[in-house]
Amino acid sequence: MNCHKARPVSGLLGVFVVLFAASFAYGGDHFLTIGGGDTPANNQVSLEKNVLFFHRLLTETEGKDVPQDVLFSDGAGKTRDLQMLAPDDPPRINLLLARVFAGESELAFRFRPHDIPGVRGSSTRRGLEEWFNTTGAKLGEDDRLFIYFTGHGGAGNPAQNTTLSMWCERPLTVTDFTKLLDKISPKTQVVLIMVQCHSGGFANVIFKEGKPGPVLSPARRCGFFATTFDRNAAGCTPDTVEEDYKDYSTYFFAALGGKTRTGKRVEGCDLDGDGRVSLAEAHAHVLLHSDTIDIPVMTSDEFLRQFSKISGESLIAVEAPYNELLEHATPMQRIVLEGLSKELGLTTQGRATEALHLAEILEAQRKTAENETRKHNDERGNLARDIRSRLLRRWPELSNAWHPRVAELMQKEGPEIQHAIESDSAYPRWEIVRREADDFDEKAMVLERRWVKCKRFTRTLKTVALAANLEKVASPEVVERYRQILADESGTLGRASEGK
Repeated sequence: MNCHKARPVSGLLGVFVVLFAASFAYGGDHFLTIGGGDTPANNQVSLEKNVLFFHRLLTETEGKDVPQDVLFSDGAGKTRDLQMLAPDDPPRINLLLARVFAGESELAFRFRPHDIPGVRGSSTRRGLEEWFNTTGAKLGEDDRLFIYFTGHGGAGNPAQNTTLSMWCERPLTVTDFTKLLDKISPKTQVVLIMVQCHSGGFANVIFKEGKPGPVLSPARRCGFFATTFDRNAAGCTPDTVEEDYKDYSTYFFAALGGKTRTGKRVEGCDLDGDGRVSLAEAHAHVLLHSDTIDIPVMTSDEFLRQFSKISGESLIAVEAPYNELLEHATPMQRIVLEGLSKELGLTTQGRATEALHLAEILEAQRKTAENETRKHNDERGNLARDIRSRLLRRWPELSNAWHPRVAELMQKEGPEIQHAIESDSAYPRWEIVRREADDFDEKAMVLERRWVKCKRFTRTLKTVALAANLEKVASPEVVERYRQILADESGTLGRASEGK
């Protein structure tokens, strides 16, 4: 009986969201893209390609004259600010010496200027402040602003006050970023899409001063974030092959635009069957289909964790029977839960406990693989040290790559140096240990990605339960604000041009 009494709440809420979303018209969509790392060595080519992918999506959904400003790395500086993998492999002698002297990680990188057309400025504090003081200040209540950040992020102090990397300067915290957002009219709808490490901390822009707590900002904001505030995110690679990209932007924008980075069609993203793919549905597509370490977050998730509860009399618990929780789930949540259940092999009615138990097993297996990786890397380091010691007895100048004789040695005696390494008594074992370390590292990553899907499942279950309980524990004002956030998350790209 309790289940049947609760069902109309979710149904009415869904109807309200549709009506609420349809009641708003926008004067125009505006887009601010912020990208790049903090230095050329931390500014991977994938960040450039994310900006270009987003630009193609906007051109197709909003038209070629869409108002879009891009702040990226050094702006129009034309310095070699972008890191990418070299198109060819390094010479064998260079690779061997790099491995012996522990410098392999930087060996295959090349640098070039970014190739993003029409960049407005650099991704610096000054660049951001200039934009918010000018363009941002002109936006009104009929406007909708999208801010897409594709770059790097860091942990916060306190923990949820995470950061955005700025070009060649100190990072920008959630609190700092919220101050910039506060320059915009609170009636302008702001939508954030942020894919950096620790990006979930920026979901707190819905709170006053960006600090999680009972006091909400009066501004109208929502957002979609690659992962939780306490985790690294996938992506940021110097690889130039976009088919290999597996990050939040890849899946999110493919769902919105109906095709991948490389033009392949993407089907089945309209999860509620209303003929459009909303931002929330694109986020759900990421939850279900991305095979990464990300645990994606929406602002509504964080809102519920602040204002709702899952323990107490007459409240739905995460440990409730799975079918009962499904009764309260939205169509998107139901598809995510059922899809992850199938992928993870979850079958019982105590599905939250089942997923938790599976996560514990996977975590134990991952730690075992990581321990093996460390053991192999320790042995690998010891063997490299022995090879290095014997190598330096014959060519002591190699201890310093900047020694003026190193270039001459490489040119005249390179084959002999290579032979000395490959014929060393420790070399065969060194090669075996190196490959085994890489294999264990890959195994740990596979296990973590499966563990992450358990976490996505249990987080979604918790969101369902918290949403079902909100009206029982929160004030009408809080419930209304939650509905507005849901409505904004249910928006689409191209909405202004459609006249909706």
